[in-house]
Amino acid sequence: MTRDIVSYRPLTLSQRGEHDINQELVFSNHTGYIFHDSRGIESGGAEELDILREFIQRKTSKRRLRSRLHAIWFGFFYVNDDD
Repeated sequence: MTRDIVSYRPLTLSQRGEHDINQELVFSNHTGYIFHDSRGIESGGAEELDILREFIQRKTSKRRLRSRLHAIWFGFFYVNDDD
């Protein structure tokens, strides 16, 4: 399997990244780690939730430790309308 070094272009708040959670992301400054980025879970987005659920179930059932899912990072965007 070939792993590519990934570069990225920051998005504005109004843009949504389109990611394939099954594609591995490897960064030169984080050697030894493999990242997967999903499209996110939008409010009411059943398709995104199904994709994420299937990925988690598949990765947690792997026999080899190195192939398993080890951590999940959820990011939340918060807007404070009081400011």
